Amino acid sequence: MRTGRQTLASIDETIARLHNEEQRLDGLLKSAADDAERFRIERAGALRELARVKLGEIAAGRLVRDLDAAERRAVDVLDDRRNRIAALAERREAAVRDLEAATADRHAAAAAVEAALEIVEQRRAEAEASVQATPAWKAAKGRFDDADHIVAEAERKATQSETELGAKKKPYDDDPLFIYLWRANYGTGRYAAGNLARMIDSLVAEFVGYSDARANYAMLSEIPVRLREHATGRRASADEAKTDLAALEREAMVGAGIEKDERALAAARHKLAAAEATLDGRRKLLADIEQQREAMLSGTGDPAYAEALQTIAAADSRDDIATLFREARRTETAADETLVRKIDEIDRSAERAEQDKSELRRTAKTLAQRRIEVETTRERFRSAGYDHPHATFGNDTDIGRVLGQILEGAVRSGVLWDVIRGGFSTRTPRGRPDFGTPSFPFPFPIPGGGSNGPSGGGWREPESRGGWFPPKDSGSGGGGDSGSRSDDGDFSTGGTF
Repeated sequence: MRTGRQTLASIDETIARLHNEEQRLDGLLKSAADDAERFRIERAGALRELARVKLGEIAAGRLVRDLDAAERRAVDVLDDRRNRIAALAERREAAVRDLEAATADRHAAAAAVEAALEIVEQRRAEAEASVQATPAWKAAKGRFDDADHIVAEAERKATQSETELGAKKKPYDDDPLFIYLWRANYGTGRYAAGNLARMIDSLVAEFVGYSDARANYAMLSEIPVRLREHATGRRASADEAKTDLAALEREAMVGAGIEKDERALAAARHKLAAAEATLDGRRKLLADIEQQREAMLSGTGDPAYAEALQTIAAADSRDDIATLFREARRTETAADETLVRKIDEIDRSAERAEQDKSELRRTAKTLAQRRIEVETTRERFRSAGYDHPHATFGNDTDIGRVLGQILEGAVRSGVLWDVIRGGFSTRTPRGRPDFGTPSFPFPFPIPGGGSNGPSGGGWREPESRGGWFPPKDSGSGGGGDSGSRSDDGDFSTGGTF
């Protein structure tokens, strides 16, 4: 079994390995691109030499000058592009290193939060065991239990009365004459009919026995309201008793020295929030660099590169160069035959280099897509709050296996998310969930949250407070899943912390 933080670290390690593999492919791609450009230069040189061999001095000079001009324009652009790609590669490598360092800092900060929370829980459990042996606590607990029992019974009666009200009122509601008089406020100071209507209404009231029926109907409607008011009042008394009990418990925790531990936990949470902010900034910077790099490598964001390629292609397709080749192949002069064979060999090598470039680009795009998918899963992991200090994963072997298969390209990251969700659970903290806290149990919410506090990844906010674990009636149990899952990875427990 692994903690949420350890599982997140495994995901981040997989992403880092994918980044490193992308950098390795970048090196290979740069080498293939350099080869392709080198072959272009060699080909241009061979063409110049062939022109000198086959053409007259004037014609050769003119062709060589034209080739040189086209080559210079193209080479200048290609050199500039190569330098920009190299600069982006250096920035990307530095950004990856910074991201890895920020990720390590974040995991260290999260580990510090877990360690500080462990100390607070230990101190809290010791205080709970100590104070429960005192007469003052036993008396306060008895008062709260009695008040809570009264509240439970009052709320049960109120709920039962509200449930039964519909059936008891149905005969009256089904009587159109009675309901007409009731809605007209007949028999009350709010009745405002004219003389003729009053006369007719009085006859109707006498006919249906409205006077007695109205009293019964009003009483039926009033009983649930009064019972609910009584339950609400009893709840206020129980809350006072709970506050008194929590004050005793808090005093015991303070006496045990928990305040300094709580301050240490608060400081650790603020450091974690700062590390998270730094990490988010590093991720955004790397994403921006990768977007620029992709645009440059694909050529979509570099019109000068496309123009350079067109310049070279136009120069190579000139009629006089095509004629030069035909003439050289038709004659048996050793010098020009050697140059033609050399140009053919260069063309084949250049074609292989271009094929290598294309293949490496496809591989790099596939690898980048796998990385992006894992990064998306990581963000879902964090948004769901799976890195909470109380989160655990009992299927860490399966998660590790799937991460390995993603590295190999055998599976997609959608499988990873399903496996992660299937293994999530929460460990049971020490002691009573609401010990020492009359409202929100200390210290911050777990995945699932509730209507009174943050949920999911909100636990990382230093000021957030919430439940230790879901209520017993949420169906999760002590160390089980913290709530029912939905298809989008969010959680609901059906309770309030």
